[in-house]
Amino acid sequence: MIGAGAAGMMAAIFAARRGRRTLLLEKCRQPGLKILISGGGRCNLTTTKSGKDLEAQYGAARGRFLRHALRSFPPTALREFVEQAGLPLREEDLEKLFPVSQKARDVVELLLRLVRESGASLRTGNGVRALRRDGDGFVIDSDGGEVRAGSVVLATGGLSYPKTGATGDGYAWCRDLGHTITATFPALAPLAVDEAWVKELQGIVLHDVDLCSLDAAGRVLCSRRRPILFTHKGLSGPAPMDLAGDVEEQRGAGAVRFDFAPEERADDLERQWLAAIAAHGTRAVASLLPQRLPERARAALVSRAGAAGTLANLDKAARRRLLDATKRLCVPVARSLGYDHAEVTRGGVALDEVDPRTMQSRVAPGLFVCGELLDVDGPIGGFNFQAAFATGRLAGLHA
Repeated sequence: MIGAGAAGMMAAIFAARRGRRTLLLEKCRQPGLKILISGGGRCNLTTTKSGKDLEAQYGAARGRFLRHALRSFPPTALREFVEQAGLPLREEDLEKLFPVSQKARDVVELLLRLVRESGASLRTGNGVRALRRDGDGFVIDSDGGEVRAGSVVLATGGLSYPKTGATGDGYAWCRDLGHTITATFPALAPLAVDEAWVKELQGIVLHDVDLCSLDAAGRVLCSRRRPILFTHKGLSGPAPMDLAGDVEEQRGAGAVRFDFAPEERADDLERQWLAAIAAHGTRAVASLLPQRLPERARAALVSRAGAAGTLANLDKAARRRLLDATKRLCVPVARSLGYDHAEVTRGGVALDEVDPRTMQSRVAPGLFVCGELLDVDGPIGGFNFQAAFATGRLAGLHA
């Protein structure tokens, strides 16, 4: 096993429990660094979603690939696995599950204890320089010397948060063994936005607002109704971060679109406005906008529409501009804040080259690929850890 993150430790536990002689190599001195920093140091371990709803979170193709892994080890099974080992979990907003202790370190310590109890050996500070085929097995060239193995589980992660040791080493090894590596992009990262009005709303959090990603032709790629945080660099929070992979895939030509009144159809909203204008002409134009929006956000929309003043002075053209700003405000977004801020990597080992029931390579028998190294990513909310634990378990059961 190479890589002692969520997927690698899970693979080691289940392989060793089968009686397999198991060695887990980790190049960092501290295993599970990404776990330690996840969820603000609290570790959003998994989700409460299940079945088809869970699979849909990863998109159609990735969800189909993960189906067996997620159904054989769903979030309820992961919760039972963790709690039976002595770490109780609790549900929080957005269907998230965290340790009751609120300490990510407790998750790492639990996994390390289970690795030890399984009989697997762990070597930290032991980087791998090369992996090559040798007859029916493999040779691993590591800092601690040469290791020969009948099968190898790669759980080296992607490129996100390189300070945790995720530097994409596994991509080159898989490519050398015959695998296709799809284009990789930062995902689950804040979005860089240059428009002044966005930065002027720094510190504001919006709820119940739809945000969708658009391709270069203006087609909707993905839509989210989750919290949005305005920052001095652009947009953060669950909704914008969920869209980062889509933005990056557009290679500078993408955009996001706001709908600040998602419960209302545009024509219904305009009729309501016309009635309000007729009845309350002396009110400020901002009074037309949803009152749940912060005052600064409403003022920004009015300013962008060039619709300042009272309702009595709001002409048809200004009213239509305000309606567009409320329901269809598009913002060009060329990039996210990159891998240093990304929670996961989009892209990786092509899924059609891996058996979804075992995680064994279809092109290099005896090689197993799991976790973030695969071309699999999901939204914020524990979905990426769930995929890592579930695919790591399958690899351990079959390696």
